[in-house]
Amino acid sequence: MPYQLRFIKDVDLNTKNLLTRAGAGIIYIVVLLGGILGGKYSFLIVFGTILGFGLYEFYKAVEKNTSHAISKIFNIASGIIIFLSAYLYLENINAYLFPATSLTYLLALTASAVLINRDDIFHAIIYSVFGQIYITLPLSLLMLLSYQYNIWAKEYHYLLVLAIFVLIWVNDTAAYFIGSLLGKHKLIERISPKKSVEGFFSGIIFTLLTSLIFAHFYSQYPLNFWLGFALVISLFGTIGDLFESLIKRTYGIKDAGTLIPGHGGILDRIDSLLIAIPAIYLYLILFAQLIDGIQP
Repeated sequence: MPYQLRFIKDVDLNTKNLLTRAGAGIIYIVVLLGGILGGKYSFLIVFGTILGFGLYEFYKAVEKNTSHAISKIFNIASGIIIFLSAYLYLENINAYLFPATSLTYLLALTASAVLINRDDIFHAIIYSVFGQIYITLPLSLLMLLSYQYNIWAKEYHYLLVLAIFVLIWVNDTAAYFIGSLLGKHKLIERISPKKSVEGFFSGIIFTLLTSLIFAHFYSQYPLNFWLGFALVISLFGTIGDLFESLIKRTYGIKDAGTLIPGHGGILDRIDSLLIAIPAIYLYLILFAQLIDGIQP
C-alpha cells in the first residue's frame, strides 16, 4: 500500500477511535450525572448497575490466571443485596438488614469451605471477600455520603457525591494531559509507566483550584473543608488508579472489561473512586463538627 494511502487510512482509523471514545465518554458522564442528580432512586439504579458490572469484571480478572473458581453469580447478587440493604438502613426502613446481609454472606462463604470438597476453596473465599471490600463497601459508603449533607433528616442530597466525581475528573484530566506534555519523571514506573510526577502534582493543583468553585457556591462548608476534601480526593484517587493498574498488571490484562468502548470496563472508570470514597468518609468523620447544623 502506498505511504499516502496508508497514512490516510491511519488518520481515519485514529479519528474514528477518538470519536468512539469521546461519544462513549459523554454517554458515561451523562448516565452518571443522571444517577447523581436524579434523586435516590436513580442513584440506586445507576450505581447498583455499576456495582454489578464492577464485581463481574473483578472476579473475571481473578479467575483469568488462577485455578480459584469463584461463584460470580453468588458474589454479584450478594454485593447488590448488601448495597440495597444499606439504602433501607438509611431510609429507616430496616436498620438490621445491612449487618444481617453482610453476616449472612460471610456465613455462607464459611459454610462453603466445609461443604465443598475442593483444594482451593480457601483462596476462593479470600478473593470473594476482597471483591466485596474493594467494590461493594466503597459504593455503599458513597450512598452513606449522599445522606451526609443532611444526616439527621436521613435525606438524599447530591452535593458531596457530585463533588467527589467532579474533583476526580479534574484530577485525572489534569494529570493525564499535563503529564503527557511535560512529564519527565516517572511516578511509580513498575505499576504505571505513563504516570509522571509532573502530572501527579498538576492534578493536585487543579483539583485544589476547582475546590474553590465549590467553596464559592456552597459556602455553608468553609474553605478549609473544601481544600482538605480536594486534597484527599486527589491523593487517594491516584492511589486507587495505581492499585487497579497493579491488579491488571498482576493478571496480565490491559483493561478490566470492554463495556465502555475506548475506555475499557467499569473498573477502569471507577478505580480512583474505590479508594477515594473510604478516605473521604474518614475525612468527614474527622471533620464531623463542620457538618453539624448545616442546612441544605
